Formats: sequence, structure tokens, C-alpha cells
Amino acid sequence: MHIVLAALLGWVAAGCDFRPLTDMNNVSYVRIYINEHLLNVTEGYYNPDFRHPDYMRPEIFRVALYDASSGDFVTERYLRHQGDDERGHYYDGYLIVDPGSYHLYAWNFGTETTVVSKERKFFETDASTREIYTRNRSGDESVRYDADHLFVADRRDIVIKRHDKVDTLRNENGDPFLLAESVVKSYYLQIGVKGSQWLSSATSYLNGVAADVRLHDRSLGEEGEATLAFGMTRGRLADTEDHACIYATFGTFGRLEGTSSDLRVSFEVVTTYGKRFEVTIPMDEIWLTTDALEHQWLIIDREIEIPEPPPAPGGGGMDPGVEDWGDIESDIVI
Repeated sequence: MHIVLAALLGWVAAGCDFRPLTDMNNVSYVRIYINEHLLNVTEGYYNPDFRHPDYMRPEIFRVALYDASSGDFVTERYLRHQGDDERGHYYDGYLIVDPGSYHLYAWNFGTETTVVSKERKFFETDASTREIYTRNRSGDESVRYDADHLFVADRRDIVIKRHDKVDTLRNENGDPFLLAESVVKSYYLQIGVKGSQWLSSATSYLNGVAADVRLHDRSLGEEGEATLAFGMTRGRLADTEDHACIYATFGTFGRLEGTSSDLRVSFEVVTTYGKRFEVTIPMDEIWLTTDALEHQWLIIDREIEIPEPPPAPGGGGMDPGVEDWGDIESDIVI
């Protein structure tokens, strides 16, 4: 027994080369830049004096590799390190993967209302927004939050060869980086209000938009049509209450063409004296205006008229007017 064991040990020492399951030499460097030129969020405001969304730069990027032949998920890495150079802001890190041919996705991780699903399959990976269950809406209407910006980079057929030095993943042009751009557009919506001193809050329900986007080809509407719900803010267009508006900036994957010929926006309004009513505006033509197509501004050339409060019973002197109305943000009842 001792003789056999000694012979085996001698064979191991002389001829066997143990290697780790994953060759640690196969390290690939990846750098992801983000395009932060976002209309109505970081630039291109309809009214620079009005409130616009606070832009929060992503904290983490997720990079996933998929087998090029099957589209199945292989490995992933979360990029936390960030930097800036002449090209802009980037996230970078290292991947360890066996040699082969891969597809790649990279997207910002941790968005609140935009959800990435089916990420184990390259050609099925999908982004959608969370659904809201609200009161006083029809049962077959999918009411959702508007979308957070999702920055996505993708690259097909990356060939990683066996290497003993750090390699760099490159884009289609051979540059040593990839560019992530948002699959969400931010639109600005505005409508005039007459008698805004009697307005307490307003919520918009905008239909005819896509509930989701498929990442590999940016196609819309696998989950069908959605209605976005978001609160409106009051803005003064002049020095009097008769020249005011309500407005909002919302994120969407895009208008879903061919699924609805009745695009509309409904403003649910609550007055200072407790009255609640709804105003519905057709949106087909507004989506096709130059402002909408070039600037993502949906400007409704109409007014919502808020009626004055009824007189107090008995001729009392109640005055429900508001001297400083300020900005109003409406909470959506969930």
C-alpha cells in the first residue's frame, strides 16, 4: 500500500498540472459611459423657471454576459467604481469568464419604478414599470407609475480569447468602452388653469403609452398599453391667478402606436372647497406636434376652468381663497 501511494505521489509531482475551474488569467476589463443628455431632465426645459425632475446619477451598473449561441445567462458583475474623463462619466470593473462568444447587456441597477425582468435570457430581457392599483379607475385599465431612466448598453458577438493578460471589451467600432443610453424619454405636459386659486391638487392619467420595452431591439408593448398616473404641479404664467397652469415631467418608454385611436389625458382635480371632477382632453394631435416630436413637450392649448365656490349658507362671510398657492404635488392613492 505504501509503495503504491508513493508511486502515485511521484506521478502527480512529475506529470499532473492542477488548474482552477476558472482560469484567473482570463480577466476582461469593461468600461461603460452613460449619455446624460436627457431632454426635460438635464436640459431642454420648456420653462427653465418651473420645477424639473432632480437627476440622480446611477450608483451601480450591472453587466451580464450571455452565451452567443443559446442566449442563456452566463455570468455578471456589478460595477461600483466611477470616474470622469473627456468622454464623460463612466463605470468600470473586471469580468472573469472562459473564452467564448458572448452577448452583453449593461444597465443601471436599483431603479425604483422601472423593473428589469426575464434577464436570464438575452432576447427576452424586458423593462417595465410597476403597476398601481387605484380607486375609481376601470378594472381592465393598467395604471402604472411613470418610468425612471434606465441606461442600457448592449453588444453582440463579443469574442473573448484565452489570454494571460488583462483584455478589454470593445464596442462595434473597436473603441475600448461601451455607451449606455436611456430607453426612457421624459416628456413635459402642461395645460392652462383658470381660477387656480380654487385648485387644491391635480393628478394626470395619460393613456396610450407602452407598458414595457424589450431591450435587445428596443421594441415596445410586449405587455400592451398602459396608463401613467402622476401628480401635477401648479405654475403661474403671469402675475394673476387667471394666468396659471398645471404641469409635470414624466418618463415613458414611448407612445404605443396602433393600439389606441383614443389617446387622451384625464386630469382629476380637487378644489379647495372639496369638489372633485375630471377633465378629459384628446391627445392624438398633440403627440404629433413639432413641440412633441422635437422637444418632448406636450402643450395643451386649452384651459381647465375651476368654478368658484358656492356661497356660504345663510350669507356667511367664508372666503376659501388662497393667497400663496405655491407648488402642489398630488399623492396617488395606492
